[in-house]
Amino acid sequence: MNEVWAMNGWRRWLCLVLAPAALAAAGEARPRKQPDPRKALARLGRQMAELVNRDRAAHKLAPLVYREELAAVARAHCLDMKTNHFFAHESKRTGRPHNRVKAAGIAVRGVGENLASARDVAIGQVMLMKSPKHRANILNPLFRQIGIGIVRGERGLLIITQLFAAPVPEHDVAALHKRVVAAVNKQRVAKGLRRLVEDAELAKRALAHSQRAAKRGKLQPLWLEDLLATDVRRWRRHDVAYFLTDNVVEVIGCEVAQSRLHDHFGVGIVQSAPTSKAKGSLWITLVCAQRK
Repeated sequence: MNEVWAMNGWRRWLCLVLAPAALAAAGEARPRKQPDPRKALARLGRQMAELVNRDRAAHKLAPLVYREELAAVARAHCLDMKTNHFFAHESKRTGRPHNRVKAAGIAVRGVGENLASARDVAIGQVMLMKSPKHRANILNPLFRQIGIGIVRGERGLLIITQLFAAPVPEHDVAALHKRVVAAVNKQRVAKGLRRLVEDAELAKRALAHSQRAAKRGKLQPLWLEDLLATDVRRWRRHDVAYFLTDNVVEVIGCEVAQSRLHDHFGVGIVQSAPTSKAKGSLWITLVCAQRK
């Protein structure tokens, strides 16, 4: 009787000793972390962007750069639609796509938005390409950036927002100035005209006007004429051309730049702020003159 009890007691002791050891061994083999659904959906967004660029490449268009800031705006709109049970570009809470992008502090020249609901991103992309309006966004050559937001909706379907953007350009103004000066004279020589001499004072006046125009958001021709009047003793005549543009070619070939009446000139170039109405366009003032 005592032996039986002693055996039982030993067995119980053995179990008590082995149990913590077994738990320690189990702790070494850590359970696998469950995948983060948000990261998985973010990867799907980038995969869909690759499909978008594949379709653009088929039409010989440049690929879109993936921008996480745009993806965050798109993702927020997907959540808004899911939470508030609607499927539309306009939200009662956030407005339209350009309102959402602006509220996020993203400077762009233009935006486009595609919405889809599908079992997977491949099917969603095919559906969008079959729709003329959505296809137009995907193949718009003005768009250079994209962000895609995805959330999982009812019945496991994906709610997808593709957000496209035409970014504000970034110009090297100093390099552009040299380009314009050289190209004006190159075109004049090709026409048999004399080269223009770049004049520091004319360039100073032209730059002052471009700076003022960029700050005020409009041309100031009368202000510049008053400024040029102080140089009247130096010049027999002067002519001015004003531009708000992204294309310096129109400056180079303009009538003022290519007139045979002039022998000196000055160019002032200023890029407008990304948040201004001109959204990064160039304010260019060209002053050409004939020396007395």
